[in-house]
Amino acid sequence: MNIFTNSRLLILVALALFVTVRHASAQQNVDMAPLGFTFGISDDDAEKVIETNGKRIMDNSVDSKKIRTIVMQGMIVSLPVDLEGKDVSTGLEFFGGKLLSSSLILNTKDSTEESQMRDEFMKYLIGKYGEPASSDSMLTFRTWTWNMPDVKLVFHTNEKNNEMKMVYTYEPVNQAKRDKELDKLRGTDQEIDPAQDMFIKGDYSKPKYYDETGH
Repeated sequence: MNIFTNSRLLILVALALFVTVRHASAQQNVDMAPLGFTFGISDDDAEKVIETNGKRIMDNSVDSKKIRTIVMQGMIVSLPVDLEGKDVSTGLEFFGGKLLSSSLILNTKDSTEESQMRDEFMKYLIGKYGEPASSDSMLTFRTWTWNMPDVKLVFHTNEKNNEMKMVYTYEPVNQAKRDKELDKLRGTDQEIDPAQDMFIKGDYSKPKYYDETGH
């Protein structure tokens, strides 16, 4: 009886370890080009990828924070989710000319289709990356987040307008963006002309041997 009990215990422990290792493996092996665009590529290279795949660019703009956004009609990868005939687009964001994030945007026709597609995407995402690290909801918005090495994945749904978005963000470029924004808030992001700097500091007439005591 003890042998039987111990055997069952060992089997349960082995299964638990298998699930843990499988989940960790899924978290580690994130695709660095999840929607067909490799993180860190330039906006010019991304446009070439779009052109090569015969897709149409719906929007190509730069905002006040110098973030370039490219929105492409459709997508260039295949997912195990039925998107045939659906209103799908792919969004790309670039910071410093490097791909910061890629997103799949889906507009469904009604709440029934939105609920069905949400379930299909959650099944796909959990099967690929494991259970989300966190989830949240507020009013008509629902969010699930996965944290992986160098990549954050956020799946958003909005029941009010029947829209959902799957966003992959490349954290190294995102960190550079945050650092740049922080430097701007601190006022340390501007390069001052050396001649102008001399006059701002008032040291243009100081001898090299001048010190704080005036000697």
